[in-house]
Amino acid sequence: MWLRAFCLTAVLTPILGACATTPKACTAEWVDYKTDRILRSFALDNRSLINDLRKLQNSEGDLNPIVTIRLMSNTKRLTRFADSFTDNVVPDLEAAFEECSASDQLVPALTDFLRDEGVSEDALEWVGPVMNIVQDMRKDDT
Repeated sequence: MWLRAFCLTAVLTPILGACATTPKACTAEWVDYKTDRILRSFALDNRSLINDLRKLQNSEGDLNPIVTIRLMSNTKRLTRFADSFTDNVVPDLEAAFEECSASDQLVPALTDFLRDEGVSEDALEWVGPVMNIVQDMRKDDT
């Protein structure tokens, strides 16, 4: 009986140890780890819109007018996306970095996140002003 328990412990200890490899707090690795977890969650929640933003630029490098019109016609979707980033991601990141008094090292803004998600530079030049317009329209509605 004790041999079975010993063998089970010997097998499970490396596996369980591998699962609990959170980097030491406030190291560069920790900042990357926390940022990745928060942004990955946001990306999963918004995968559909991020994929649409990737499609803004066609294979020739031009903005795809069909995708552009479709996105522009759904301002509620864009507003929810921007609000989610502002209301959820930014506070989560600030809280994580506040732990180390490093809130001035806040991760890049929404456009940097989208760039990391594979959205082209040309599309990002379009997204920034559109997001500003959507946010202004949202403010006018309230």
